[in-house]
Amino acid sequence: MSQTVLLDPGIDLGSLNGSGLLVGSYLPNQVLGVYVAATPVEDGEDGPKGELDPPWMLEHAKQVLRMLPGGVHVIGFVFSDPEILNKSESKIRKLLAGLRGLDDEVGDVIFLVPNSKGLSLGKEEIKNITYKVTEQSIDYVLLDTHCILDIPVAITCGENSTQMLFSQAAKGVEKFERTLRTGVCLVNHGIMKGEEPICPAQFDTKKRSKGKPKDEDDEEGQQIKFDVQVLVKDDPNVKEDVDIGNNNVRIKLAGKLKSRACVPHGTSLEQCKHAVLQDIMRSLRGRILLHCDSLVGEEGGEGEAGDGPIVHEPPRRVFTNLPGTQICISDYLYPGEGGEDAIESIKEIFGFGVQEEDIEDDLELVAAAKEVKPEKEKNSEPVPSSGLKYVIVALGIGALAALLAWFNKRSSDQDNSAEL
Repeated sequence: MSQTVLLDPGIDLGSLNGSGLLVGSYLPNQVLGVYVAATPVEDGEDGPKGELDPPWMLEHAKQVLRMLPGGVHVIGFVFSDPEILNKSESKIRKLLAGLRGLDDEVGDVIFLVPNSKGLSLGKEEIKNITYKVTEQSIDYVLLDTHCILDIPVAITCGENSTQMLFSQAAKGVEKFERTLRTGVCLVNHGIMKGEEPICPAQFDTKKRSKGKPKDEDDEEGQQIKFDVQVLVKDDPNVKEDVDIGNNNVRIKLAGKLKSRACVPHGTSLEQCKHAVLQDIMRSLRGRILLHCDSLVGEEGGEGEAGDGPIVHEPPRRVFTNLPGTQICISDYLYPGEGGEDAIESIKEIFGFGVQEEDIEDDLELVAAAKEVKPEKEKNSEPVPSSGLKYVIVALGIGALAALLAWFNKRSSDQDNSAEL
């Protein structure tokens, strides 16, 4: 079934110089584009290129995708020269196929130029499409949740290795993802499942009587927000094929993870759940990969091998809004960095400036020290000091008893002398 491509009125392809990424979402019969992030100029270049550069554009897509919330994707590319459709179809096909390889959740990927022309690539076939601009801004529902991480996993590691690799940390991430996939999401204390839309579709020509009502606090023009709870089952969390082997290292993922997913009006509750879980997994994998990459050539964390646990602090997540939309984006800051450190990367990747006060930088917590304290140390008791204390008390009681006995004996002797 062919899908209608709708663009937010804030998108002006005529003002684009060079290439850019189209950010948006999918509904069953619609592809929604809400923002264009201009492709940055490579080092040494004077300005935007007049031709396609698939490797550079795909690298830009990779960076943008890492910062998007669940439910939002890089859905395609845009280019300022309409003639590119006639002279570079092979590059366009390569570009669209490369985008599908970056995001296995993406639907049909599109390539647009001014004058309502473009191409669309599904799983195999590429076809001509047209798009239209909506009269009103595309609305999104914000799904807000958080997870408390407490994921232990045992692995085999080199005897002298103190540096965590992504292949090692990924085992804990995979265990967490298996738990999430079997979990249940609650929105407004109701289970998120089925094809019922979270709210009526915005651009559906048919009137819908069903759909979840807006929040009581929602006003005209305000974004609809829901708090979501993720509940996991208390079942054995193992793969279907279990390998039994010797393990010498224990990894534990601990802390508080903040999640925000954005879905367009008309998204089914089942897809809302998918967007929430997608955001959690995308964020966790992204920051673990960033952290492990930063460890190359450095020590693996605080502490030394054999001297208690090594504590790793992956980047924390901060949020800001994508201008002109109801979509939030995120960046990741290493320990010691503040909100001002996200300004430059957001400017480079998305092409807009943001003020430090517009960045939410207080939504995540790292694990407390007691969470990573060795079991032996946590359960140990001060035996020597408490034992000495009991010995002193016992000696004191014994001395007091001996003294009382001596006084009693002396008193008895004096009484006997008096009688004689």
